[in-house]
Amino acid sequence: MQPILRIATQAVRAAGRELMARAPNVPSSRSISAASEAYFQRTHDRALRTIASTIQRSYPEHLVVSADDFDKHMNADISWVVEPICGRINFLRRFDHFCTLVGIAQTNRLQHALIVDHFRDGHFHVTRREGCFTNDGRMRVSDTRTTNDALVARDGIDSSEDYANLRLTTRVSGCLGLDIANTACGRFDALTYTNASVFHFQFARLFIREAGGFASTLSGGEWSTIEDGLIAGNTYLHRKLVAEHSKHASVAVV
Repeated sequence: MQPILRIATQAVRAAGRELMARAPNVPSSRSISAASEAYFQRTHDRALRTIASTIQRSYPEHLVVSADDFDKHMNADISWVVEPICGRINFLRRFDHFCTLVGIAQTNRLQHALIVDHFRDGHFHVTRREGCFTNDGRMRVSDTRTTNDALVARDGIDSSEDYANLRLTTRVSGCLGLDIANTACGRFDALTYTNASVFHFQFARLFIREAGGFASTLSGGEWSTIEDGLIAGNTYLHRKLVAEHSKHASVAVV
């Protein structure tokens, strides 16, 4: 592991202890309330400050920003992009399926990235041109060469009917970060998200490509707006999903 990723891990683990302590105490409600939203924001901000302070003890000259602000600082020499809680709805409903994402960018391009699953002690990291790794060793995308019952993660926004002809098995987990990790290590065969920020797009592409797969927008191109979405997985399923999405998109336009 690169030394800079060791610092990232220390920072996330420090914040993780607080996240784990606060997660069970989200204000109870039958639906998401203003109180639970405020609690989430306080927890998010406290975790971000903990991560930033740990990073800047070792790298005081580096910029640390929230994932929401990545596109505002894309020209910084070196920036750390942090999403303390990926899986907001899961956190708000006390569901133990969220994680922390950290990306390290140099002149607008992610060079390193880290995913930490606090509940399951899952640790996934990647460095450009050096591969990606988890607790159990090197990560590789699945070698599935059929769409029948292929397991695909999605965000629940897209219409599952768009891929009905492929006979996929789909899962909606509510956490893009863990979907990326599970796709990169072959537990999922692919993922498809209708909306993806520039940070999430770059993050997924770095992990999936270093794991031997491919990632693009829903149409198979490069990211330009959040509505471009994301498809990632092994090259066979990526090609099939892009082709099927394009077919339905062209029918919708007509």
